[in-house]
Amino acid sequence: MDFLINSEELAALCGLPHNQQLAYLRGIRPYMDVKTGLVGIKRGISYQSIAEQLYIEPHQGIKSESCSRMQIRRALSALGRAGLITLQSEGLKLILKCDLATMGYFVQNKVDLNPTQQLDLSNNQQGLINTSLSKTGALKPDIDKSPKADTPLKEDNYYIFLLSQFEKFWDLYPLKKSKQKAWEAFQALNPTAELLTQIYSSLQQQIQFYQQQHNQGQWVAAWKFPANWLAQHCWEDEIQSDMCQETNNAVHKTNYQKQPIRDSFWESCKSGIEEADDSNIIELSAYRGTSQAY
Repeated sequence: MDFLINSEELAALCGLPHNQQLAYLRGIRPYMDVKTGLVGIKRGISYQSIAEQLYIEPHQGIKSESCSRMQIRRALSALGRAGLITLQSEGLKLILKCDLATMGYFVQNKVDLNPTQQLDLSNNQQGLINTSLSKTGALKPDIDKSPKADTPLKEDNYYIFLLSQFEKFWDLYPLKKSKQKAWEAFQALNPTAELLTQIYSSLQQQIQFYQQQHNQGQWVAAWKFPANWLAQHCWEDEIQSDMCQETNNAVHKTNYQKQPIRDSFWESCKSGIEEADDSNIIELSAYRGTSQAY
């Protein structure tokens, strides 16, 4: 893989430790996209891949040596302080930008320029016209291919946009479990801006309803895993139906009154019971008649 190192990059690398220089020259710079200056989108990189580029194989009188993940992190931080790179990843994928690299450089352009410098000045005017026509014809394929080269830029921009939107969803979702599976489910949706707006709005409403029910002491189902919530399109669930059901259950429980057990037995047995007269009650008329007789 051929690439160009300019004088600004060499000046920034001057004086840095060897592992930092090799991390830039072997682990980062060869995989830079010359149109955008980004590293890690078309061909993914990681701390492990950079460490593999710095691995020293054992030879006679030389011991093998490899860099740890922490050493690679320190090397990238030092390169960032030197102004060579800028970290643009958002957690799931390592994305770097080479700030001092020359953009738009192709090694193939160097080969294409050589025939134009070998013109035969001894040819007549007709030959010069033919040569100019051949140059014009040679430039047409480059013009036709330029829109096709812009297509990966749109894909890269969409990937960065999708990654940032997923991080926004992840920060908003209450249950943070299985982030990688959630990221895969989020990618499978291939969401548009309108769908993302609908997802965020519905999720905020569900969170508000969950907190409201929890504060009122009502039972609320636990949150699903983020991957399942996305795969099952739970943002389309209606909250109003659940609220009505909870209200009906509350009214039913409020109107319910426990009937005493003795009432049912009394209704079935009271018809066969005759109340006895109270012997302690004396009729006044009978008492008067008895007193006059004496």
